Amino acid sequence: MISSHKNSISKNIISRIRLIATDVDGTLLGDGGHDLDPGYYDMIRRLARRGIIFCVCSGRQYHSIRQLFDPVAEHVYFIAENGTMICKDDRILHTCGIPDEAYVPLVRDIRKIRDADMMVCGTEKTWVESGEDSVIYRFIHDGYKYKVENVPDLTLIPPEKVLKISAYHTQGDRGLQELLHSHWKDELQLGASGLTWVDCCPKEAGKGEALEYLQNCLGVKKEETLYFGDNMNDLPAFRNAGITGTVENARDEVKAAADIIAGSFEESGVLRELERMFGSED
Repeated sequence: MISSHKNSISKNIISRIRLIATDVDGTLLGDGGHDLDPGYYDMIRRLARRGIIFCVCSGRQYHSIRQLFDPVAEHVYFIAENGTMICKDDRILHTCGIPDEAYVPLVRDIRKIRDADMMVCGTEKTWVESGEDSVIYRFIHDGYKYKVENVPDLTLIPPEKVLKISAYHTQGDRGLQELLHSHWKDELQLGASGLTWVDCCPKEAGKGEALEYLQNCLGVKKEETLYFGDNMNDLPAFRNAGITGTVENARDEVKAAADIIAGSFEESGVLRELERMFGSED
């Protein structure tokens, strides 16, 4: 597929870009995948030589996305756990966690949802309570390559260690409507992530807030930022980007909000778009 541009993006606008940030699952590769087109590594190196900063902005655990971008990690800023953690060169630059008083009640409410499961995410590892043979454990351990530990009771995890809780359902947000329409929507940020997750994050944390925090640290303006994403949790980051992009397989709501619609992740659509905008060679 040839990418489509709803709004004219001139070479002059592109030349101002200093920061490129992108989601991973559904945008660069399939949900839970771990085989990234190596062309992205070459592109990140070329961008670095031009002084353009590259940032991965994902709902995934830092360990997982750090492995995925290992060949070029020295050139990458990592926004992990849906914006609740920012890292560079294996250093944590910023974190924001679930309020202590919300943690146990939220775990108990997710337990009540039929056919739902969950993982609790911290800075160093992720916890589940459904067993090492459960679908969710195998999915995040084998697919996402998470550091994950099974525990008998998630409510015993110290709340101060918790960045976010991700509710899991095979029907994704459609199976988690009970959570999405509960009182938690007013107390936390709730957003679809990937095909089967709803991330529960602090009100003051998310991809948009994390991107803004990083922009302020780096002295990068909104109009100097390009962001690619495919799901609802990417829309807050769109508000902090001068140019927004998505992929053909994205949700309709994201396509409607994006300036650019690139080919699907299966076609390495974002890579093709970056090559078109910034060139395939120095």
